[in-house]
Amino acid sequence: MSERHIEMFWRCTSCHHRNLGRHMVCQGCKNAKDGSEQYEMPEDTASAVTVTDEALLRMATAGPNWRCAYCDSDQRALDGGCKNCGASPQGGTNSSDEPPASTEKKKAGQTPPRGCSILALIVAFFGCCCPVWMNLGKSKTEPAQTPPAQGQASSGWTRTLQVKEVAWEHTVSIERHHQVENEGFAEDRPKNALQVKALGKRHHHDDQVPDGYETVYFTERKQSGYTTETYRDKEACGEDCSTTPRKCEEDCKSNKNGFATCKTTCTGGEKRCTTRYCSVTRTRKEPRYVEERRSRKEPRYRSVSREAPWFAWKEWTWSHDRDVKASGKTLETRWPAAAELRPAKALPKGEQERNTRGASYTVVFQGEGQPPITYSPETLEEFQRFAIGSTHTLQQENGEVSVVPPKPPPPAPAK
Repeated sequence: MSERHIEMFWRCTSCHHRNLGRHMVCQGCKNAKDGSEQYEMPEDTASAVTVTDEALLRMATAGPNWRCAYCDSDQRALDGGCKNCGASPQGGTNSSDEPPASTEKKKAGQTPPRGCSILALIVAFFGCCCPVWMNLGKSKTEPAQTPPAQGQASSGWTRTLQVKEVAWEHTVSIERHHQVENEGFAEDRPKNALQVKALGKRHHHDDQVPDGYETVYFTERKQSGYTTETYRDKEACGEDCSTTPRKCEEDCKSNKNGFATCKTTCTGGEKRCTTRYCSVTRTRKEPRYVEERRSRKEPRYRSVSREAPWFAWKEWTWSHDRDVKASGKTLETRWPAAAELRPAKALPKGEQERNTRGASYTVVFQGEGQPPITYSPETLEEFQRFAIGSTHTLQQENGEVSVVPPKPPPPAPAK
């Protein structure tokens, strides 16, 4: 990137003479340049003469002109005072290419009227307080958000329902220890088998016995020399290069002092190369294979049936015999009586019985205009809490129904 300075122009509003940017006084009518006379860029900045004179370069790089606060004439940053009226640069402003909003000259020491200061204080006070008042008004009118009801799950429900029906069933499962007859091979017979009898032999398994050899034929792939193969390949054989077009652009901006700074930016001009490939013929050796017929001897087997002794015996074992149940639809429950658990006839000598117990409980809840809901208590104590007609709070969460336990009563006040 390169940089240079060029000179701008300005046109006198009195005599319309076109002056070079170096002059602060019209060369036609000798009037000083004021704020209404703007600097103009040359029509063709590319052909504009580059500033090389040291005095002009000092003007071009000194910074923006300043405008006299008394006579409104433009003065250079290098000047110690106004060359038009002799005023000092204190109170002056930087000049620009834009005309001033008013051509009236300012006076030194001028202060704003008292009424303006009071008005500014009132505006500042209301500007700070109004947002507070607006927020107070908003907090009074906006409704408060209420949290969701306690105990209500987003994926279920909570209801107060009444007990419509209860049911229970007690089951006693009885097993009997008795003798059973069984048959099998010696390895199947238990150690406590009784009255063992041999019943001859039976088929136990088959053995694979060698029965000579047989000839098996097959083919095998074997290398037999080489063959020469021709193929095409690519190899680097140079470069293809090209140069991108070089393009330069100059951008000129006013220094606001009768001169402009022009910066030239260039792009392109790079050399780019790509590898060039050529097609060549090459040869290589590839192994050659042939199929050869071969044979081998493999053993041949035949199946031979094997027998083993077969036995009959008796053994003591536990097995399920019967279930005895008791059920009802009240909160009063019972288990089958001892008389109900006795066998229909006396047990043979040596036999005995044992039992296991199981219980199931069901409570049906229903609300007005709602389908019935069935709940299964896990224990008798829980089941007896649900008297018919009593109300309870139920909740469903993730497809499972549970009963909300009642809150304990508050403690009695101390006397």
